[in-house]
Amino acid sequence: MSLADDFYLLFKGSDIAHGTYVVNGSRDRDGKKQGTAKVIREVPTAELWEKHLKGGTGLGIIPIRSDNTCQWGAIDIDEYDIDHTAIVKVIRSHKIPAIVGRTKSGGAHVWVFLTEPVEAADMQRRMTELAAALGFSGSEIFPKQTTILLDRGDTGNFLNMPYHSAKNSTRYAFDDDGNGLTAEEFVEYVKPYITTPANFHKLDFSFGIKKQEHLDKGPPCLQHLCAQGFGEGSRNNALFNLGVYARLADSENWETLVQRYNMDYLVPPLSHTEVGTVIKQLNKKEYFYKCEDQPIKPFCDKEVCKTRKYGVGQGALGSELSSLTKIDGDPPIWILNVDGKRVELSTSGLTSQVQFQKECVSQINKFPLTVAQKAWQVRIQTLLDKLTVVEVPPDATFKGEFEELLYSFAAERAKGEEREDILQSIAVWIEDRVYFQIKDLRKHLVVNDFNHYTSNKITLRLQDLGAEKKFWRVRGKGVHVWSLPQNYFSETEVEIPLPPIPREDIL
Repeated sequence: MSLADDFYLLFKGSDIAHGTYVVNGSRDRDGKKQGTAKVIREVPTAELWEKHLKGGTGLGIIPIRSDNTCQWGAIDIDEYDIDHTAIVKVIRSHKIPAIVGRTKSGGAHVWVFLTEPVEAADMQRRMTELAAALGFSGSEIFPKQTTILLDRGDTGNFLNMPYHSAKNSTRYAFDDDGNGLTAEEFVEYVKPYITTPANFHKLDFSFGIKKQEHLDKGPPCLQHLCAQGFGEGSRNNALFNLGVYARLADSENWETLVQRYNMDYLVPPLSHTEVGTVIKQLNKKEYFYKCEDQPIKPFCDKEVCKTRKYGVGQGALGSELSSLTKIDGDPPIWILNVDGKRVELSTSGLTSQVQFQKECVSQINKFPLTVAQKAWQVRIQTLLDKLTVVEVPPDATFKGEFEELLYSFAAERAKGEEREDILQSIAVWIEDRVYFQIKDLRKHLVVNDFNHYTSNKITLRLQDLGAEKKFWRVRGKGVHVWSLPQNYFSETEVEIPLPPIPREDIL
């Protein structure tokens, strides 16, 4: 097999589509090039891998298949100063069959490959657990979806593949010692680490959490950090979150517990004055865990935390929104992950919190908590910044359907040759243009069950096509007509030359 075949089989994913990232030339605040993630409705092939490895169009693979299974998963760690070798050492020391790679921007991908597919939900859950154990729980997990809405045009999200322009690639994997691997070395290095589904489910990711006597019913992030100690720069926030736990666990003696935690877990401990300040903050009102702040955010395991007696609780964090996909039709369809389930939305359903809640109730039996309008706008814009666009064939859009019906109205029905014929509700072909009335076109649309455009929308669409508006006087009656060039409705025939006939066949 070729190198492209090896990569194709290793990263085998979606059987309906693949992705690519189109860079627009601008950069974000971190210096990362901005662009648009596009999904192409074509099956990924070894030929596409060949182009990718040679430095052609970059390839993205969607891990989830049409039957909602996956044979590989990944953690996408978007940190530019990350120590890849340190991650490799942690993984190997705990006998985790994962592979660490460098992303184009300097971040990391952590892949797990299986011998057979598993349910996407199982892959996502286990990769989430691994990310939390490694201290990167805020990272994106692939597969991003546990199910895809195939009948709605949904495809799932893709991950950019390693070894683009293989010989000079900045996207490469590391061996056990932290050395970079060539593309050829990579496919051989991976083989012993491809694991069975049974072993995958048995993997112990508890190495990131060493249970503490007084924290076994609290957030796993605090357990993890208490095991390794809170260093300088994070101590005040750390003690605050420990104080929140103490108040929940022992409402009568929590202040004493805060002082104890300061001595046990903070290195070095905060001063008596600083501890007093934290206690005063906690006494002002019912504060809750600062899940989005350092140092606990990287070690968050929300699903586990929800199950703990003194964790965040079932509704404390609200609904998790992620992986926004735009089916780029006319109008567009938006598909969004809401607590891991896919929800189909119109544009109003995406922008209106009330409409969004209605759709969630209807589709997934969930009523998301209302947030402040500004917070909602920020959440939606954040999702739009990482949007995946799925392109659809022109004839699958309202615009495409409209243009097909416009053609049938003007070119496939009876044609008028004089101005007076316009009164017969048909298109009139005079010289090099085709004339018609909007009311007649709209009747044709309605007869063909096209009810998506008002007269105003038809006017706008005709203007987009370059149509011109004129005023005719026909039989003493004023008539407003629109026209397009006749060649707009002409089908160009391409002459295909016959292959040459061998001379012996002529004789």
